[in-house]
Amino acid sequence: MFIVTDHPKSVGSYEIRRQLGEGGMGSVYLAIDPMIGRPVAVKLIREDVTSPELRERFNREAQSAGNLNHPNIVTIYQLGDHDGQPFIVMEYVSGRTLSATIAKRTSLPLVEKLRIMEQLCSGLAYAHAAGIIHRDVKPANIILDEQGTVKILDFGVARIADSGLTQSRNIMGTLPYMSPEQYSGAGVGYRSDMFAVGSVFYELLAYRRAFPGTLEDGIMVRILNADPEPLHRFGVTRVANSAHDNRMPPLGE
Repeated sequence: MFIVTDHPKSVGSYEIRRQLGEGGMGSVYLAIDPMIGRPVAVKLIREDVTSPELRERFNREAQSAGNLNHPNIVTIYQLGDHDGQPFIVMEYVSGRTLSATIAKRTSLPLVEKLRIMEQLCSGLAYAHAAGIIHRDVKPANIILDEQGTVKILDFGVARIADSGLTQSRNIMGTLPYMSPEQYSGAGVGYRSDMFAVGSVFYELLAYRRAFPGTLEDGIMVRILNADPEPLHRFGVTRVANSAHDNRMPPLGE
């Protein structure tokens, strides 16, 4: 039995069980849909987030991701309001994030790493075909369920292409995975997600970030002007040959 403290007992009609995580815009809770007894994840925006732009972005997450139907993207069920706070109800995925796998340096065969990346690319390609850019692809937003299926989380800073709702000069994303155009404030497109996928793949192979660091120690300069350390320095070799040997298709197909 879960005991909830310092959290709402319910959000809308959903009964809160425990907190799953917290991000820049709000908290995510494990909840139960009392109508059918199904576990769900409820994302509730923070009370102190009063900016109309941030609230619009939160609503846009539900509207954009809610129209996506793909096995590698978390399903959005409902958008609602709880005492003036918007919330999103989504599919609850029991599993582990890719960031946890990387942090524990979990031993995975290369073919499994390629399978993970193939599913990630498949989900993003579907979203891109629908005109939606994720803008914050990173290991913490990728979860493997108990069957090993990849689920992409948190389209919280997603943008519907050409919607005009997000100003191009805004910098959104997570520092080590942001593309050069995100740092420079240029228009962000599908290639920004592709850059982030490459950074995630590097990290999954080497168990270290392609571009480590912070703004203070020059991560922006490195991403704009430098290449990551060659993978062979960390014992990663024969990626392409191994993929061919295992008859894996190219990523994204």
